[in-house]
Amino acid sequence: MRTINKFFVLFSALTTLLTVGCNEDEFLNYQPQGRYSVENFFQTEEQALGAVNGAYVQLRELYNVALYRTVEMRSDNTTFIPNPNDRGSLAVEEIDYFALTASSGIHGNIWGPAYRGISKTNYILELIDPIPFSDEADKVAIKGQAAFLRAFYYYILTQTFGDVVPVTNIIESEDQAAEILALRRAPREEIISQIIIPDLELAINSLPEVWGNIDRGRATRAAAQMLLAKVYFADRNYTAAIPLLQAIIDSGLYSIEPNFRDVFGPGNQESTEIIFANQFSVAASQGAGFFINWLPYQSGQTLTQGIFVSPSAASKNMPTKDLIAAFEPNDRRFAGSIGYYDEDPNDPDNELIAYSTKYFFPPVTQGGSDQNYPVFRYADVILMQAEALLETEGGIPNQVFEYVNLIRTRAGLPLYFPGNPVPELDISTEEDLRQAIRRERRVELAFENHRWWDLQRYGNLLEVMTAHGAEQRACQDYLDPFADAYQNIRILYAIPFNEVERYGYTQNPGWE
Repeated sequence: MRTINKFFVLFSALTTLLTVGCNEDEFLNYQPQGRYSVENFFQTEEQALGAVNGAYVQLRELYNVALYRTVEMRSDNTTFIPNPNDRGSLAVEEIDYFALTASSGIHGNIWGPAYRGISKTNYILELIDPIPFSDEADKVAIKGQAAFLRAFYYYILTQTFGDVVPVTNIIESEDQAAEILALRRAPREEIISQIIIPDLELAINSLPEVWGNIDRGRATRAAAQMLLAKVYFADRNYTAAIPLLQAIIDSGLYSIEPNFRDVFGPGNQESTEIIFANQFSVAASQGAGFFINWLPYQSGQTLTQGIFVSPSAASKNMPTKDLIAAFEPNDRRFAGSIGYYDEDPNDPDNELIAYSTKYFFPPVTQGGSDQNYPVFRYADVILMQAEALLETEGGIPNQVFEYVNLIRTRAGLPLYFPGNPVPELDISTEEDLRQAIRRERRVELAFENHRWWDLQRYGNLLEVMTAHGAEQRACQDYLDPFADAYQNIRILYAIPFNEVERYGYTQNPGWE
């Protein structure tokens, strides 16, 4: 096979064939237009490979733009700093303090790409079987990747919107689209049991443990196991998740990198901690630049030492005071996650601006950086297994301490154990251990698109976010004009307005 971060020229024709329009209400295409058709395009192994390569595109689109807004900036982890001279990103800012309306296009930034990705995978899974392959194992692996990706897109949809539209076949005409799409939003549980879990079981049985160098970056068996564990975690089905996580641990393929910073920077393609990542390559004209808008809008080229930071788009996903306070003294992860920008070094009273440095390794030129965006990594496996064992076994299991302390050791922090003479490190009850795991997850995985979904799973999202809103209003005077800031906290996004108008879907609670 061919490495996925170099497929774009090969796939340019196929993108036209399979990709739907960018409008939210055109999220599933009909019969492809142009010189290829459903009947004559998928005829060769090379075409099938190009199709699966293209099915990764929307996942990267989601992680580059939409997910950090939905899972980090909507949580108590990150916020924004408004540029008073440029209000072009007001809609993005409204995500943070819960002022979005159902008609905002923001909701479609997840709905649209996810369904475009689903459309691509439906073509692959429906049309690949008759294609002759020189090695049938390659066909199995392509089907496994398509199933993994379709499950991932549906996982993101169900986490964001709850009940969504089940589409697992090619839609070949407008009449067929109207018939299928107007039926209903299926219950989230049905999407999980009838699409996500079967797809991931297929992927686990079809994907290799490792790929050769030329195919590095494709989904592996461990990626599918991790995603299925995430699906079970969302419903607190820890018993089902434990063997999946244990299989990743027992594989011996992954480990905790000695240096936390190495997991995220240029060259992280070689990291033994990364299980699955969105791929970037300067040589393929696809350098990473997703982190640029997380820098202070005032910084210009000072921090990047190259590319200019857009005053309109920047200062998003900025760490909150609460996140900063969550790091213990001398935690090495802090320096690897958060930095400070001094807008005026000559002013001793100037307030420093905190920003995310987790993926920021200057200089950053116009072509971006050679680093991948981790989606799943081994530290998350360890912390998930610690949580799962605690919630199924109860008490304070020794194995849970071993897992949590493995993460703390890399961070340069003292160990937790019962009877520790340091009160903050004395973990003697089940609840103590539960809170310790949650603290570790927050600081270890900050800026990695986990926090909102973690709070959903913990069952304390509304409580945490209400307290966070009060803190933000007290320290962010730019919220003063917005009387309703943090007053309308809704767990799910709105179904995009155009979809509701066109197909009559029931809107999510609080968005009617």
